[in-house]
Amino acid sequence: MRLRWNDCLQIRHMQRTEVHEVEEHFNKGQKGSSAMPHKRNPIGSENVSGLARVIRGYETPALEDVLLWHERDISHSSAERIMLPDATGLLDYILHRFTSILDNLDVFPDRMKANMNLTHGLIYSQRVMLKLIEAGLSREQAYDLVQPKTAVAWDEHRAFRPLLEADPKITDRLSQADLDDAFDYHYHLKHVDEIFKRVGLA
Repeated sequence: MRLRWNDCLQIRHMQRTEVHEVEEHFNKGQKGSSAMPHKRNPIGSENVSGLARVIRGYETPALEDVLLWHERDISHSSAERIMLPDATGLLDYILHRFTSILDNLDVFPDRMKANMNLTHGLIYSQRVMLKLIEAGLSREQAYDLVQPKTAVAWDEHRAFRPLLEADPKITDRLSQADLDDAFDYHYHLKHVDEIFKRVGLA
């Protein structure tokens, strides 16, 4: 349940104008915000997020139902007669609604790449540091070589890789092939197929 709620929060965030990496499918003629005609609200994810709050609210009476008098009184019964059918019905609806959201989700890979590039390549700094460690430097030495260049790239809006390539202390240890590998985002996707297989989506 919490996973679905977190997934809906992610979709809502990723549909924001400044991110816009995914979007709940928006049909022709469908209305979004009543105040802003251009806006496309993630209504399904917002709906699921709200209903998840209701289910989480049942955690308190469910825990209090554990405390019963004289081995077992029936004070829990009245609460459970409301909670159990309501929560299971809501959960069934949430799962069906979320499945529909995912089945129809619009995904924008080009926007994802553009957002990655906003970092000037800084998202690869850890891989560069680990490559330097593999090349024989201590973790502290590798960090001290890489970190100042990340600051320059971020503060001056400069590409990260050329800063690395201009430092002989780095290029003496890492080849162009090493840097190519460090700056390849596919490294972080290498287990995706296995993850999908584990959950029956392969």
